[in-house]
Amino acid sequence: MKTSLRAAAVLGLALGASLLAGPAFAQCAMCKTALTGSPEGRHMAGQLNLAILMMVFSPYVIAASVGGVLFRRQIGAWLAPWRQRLVAALRRGPRAR
Repeated sequence: MKTSLRAAAVLGLALGASLLAGPAFAQCAMCKTALTGSPEGRHMAGQLNLAILMMVFSPYVIAASVGGVLFRRQIGAWLAPWRQRLVAALRRGPRAR
């Protein structure tokens, strides 16, 4: 219980800090300076920002997917005895009164 409360507090602080942060560009200062000199460069800078953000978030999406699959398997293994009881009860049919 204590660890889940601590994890929730850390998550809340991280979320609060991210909401208070100003807009951030994913490029380094040199890349931004080199690309913002022309209209074509500004368009490329926007696309570069999206590509960098995609590379940043994709490992987290993959890790969350793997974690979700493993969590579902764990829950499935935990619920297997209950599922077997339910199937057996349904096969017997309703009880006579």
